[in-house]
Amino acid sequence: MANQATEWKQDVIPPKNTVPVSPAKMREMGIKRDQIVMVNNIEELRESPPGIIIAEAVKTVGFMQNWFKKQYLHKKHKYVMGLGVYQQLHTKAGQKNHKILKPAKTKFINSYRPYTGQPLDGKTILVFRTGGIGDLLFIKPNLDYLKSKYDCTIKFACGPQYQAMVENWDCVDELLDLPFEAKHLHSSDYHLLFEGVIERCREAEVTNAYNLFSKWLGLNLPDSLLVPKQEPKVEMIDECMKQLEKWNLQNDSYILMQLRASSPIRTPRPEFWTKVIDELTEKGHNIVLTDNPRQTENIDNFIKSVKQPEKVFNYCQYSKSLDYSIAITKFAKMTLTTDSAFSHIAASLGVPCYGIFGPFPGYIRLKTYPKSAWIDAPKECAPCYLHSHEPCPKAAADGFSPCYDNIDIPKLIDKIEEFLND
Repeated sequence: MANQATEWKQDVIPPKNTVPVSPAKMREMGIKRDQIVMVNNIEELRESPPGIIIAEAVKTVGFMQNWFKKQYLHKKHKYVMGLGVYQQLHTKAGQKNHKILKPAKTKFINSYRPYTGQPLDGKTILVFRTGGIGDLLFIKPNLDYLKSKYDCTIKFACGPQYQAMVENWDCVDELLDLPFEAKHLHSSDYHLLFEGVIERCREAEVTNAYNLFSKWLGLNLPDSLLVPKQEPKVEMIDECMKQLEKWNLQNDSYILMQLRASSPIRTPRPEFWTKVIDELTEKGHNIVLTDNPRQTENIDNFIKSVKQPEKVFNYCQYSKSLDYSIAITKFAKMTLTTDSAFSHIAASLGVPCYGIFGPFPGYIRLKTYPKSAWIDAPKECAPCYLHSHEPCPKAAADGFSPCYDNIDIPKLIDKIEEFLND
């Protein structure tokens, strides 16, 4: 596990671009750098221009997002994207004069028609979010509510790596890749984006994400409605059951764990997990570890470090896409993860989830879930609310956040046992 800190870093759009976007170019796209700032609450955020732009492709190019699938930007077509994505894609990495994108004449801010609770009968609403699995599930209960109340069309744009989940949602009529063509922006009656709702709003430090997202829509739904609901695809259930039978595991016979979050700042060091798993297997629990297939070898190596490796199973190589992960979660007796997507996936399936939190307090993520509990890392600098794909600034050379080191593991195991027996 010596190289684990490096190998568990966040997946980003490769290659990472190092050519900055000039202030003049940002103004050309309708954005001033000093406007993309932290605000105190949702009301102030509504007055802050979003960091979203429209860009035109100078040439046809292909690129990979999170190493998932090849996407294309077609010459002279216009695309809606976040400023950060433009930063990575606007020129070939390291070649300032190798232009791929340029600002479109139409500015996003001039086409933006925000949805804040207006009636939607006969209307089309375009929803997009550049975040991960948890962020998309924060949105879902609100879309279910809108779809039940109005005869409307909902378009949903997200990263291709998340679409295996979203394509199974009844509330979504059309699924789009991010970035998406600007024609969808212009043909929709309302736009619902969440740029800055968590990342640039201090209200996110004291308010549960579901409550905050619902407030952003102008809906303010009660907690009882703010639990996402979904089911695995039938074919994925069959695949998952075959593998569980090979391992001689049955329904509700294992704890599902993910050892890392999408960001290293929310990831405990491997030694922490070794101690947790040793305690759990000593008490008779089977453990299934999951992640994307690229982590298969890392997890195999990690399993060698635990005391009872015969009770720990590596699902990474079988989790070919997000819908496989949803299926394996469905049959767990609980999930135990750091501040990561599997807590939210579990809640959406009615599976109990236990969260381990450091930079963020657990209640701002799990409060609305009826079968949830969490432990917060005790440290003078936690919670720090840092959003970053870089390691904690107080981390040692290995890059792992030190706040998790202060968690009393025997006490944690006792709490998990109480949670399972409740």
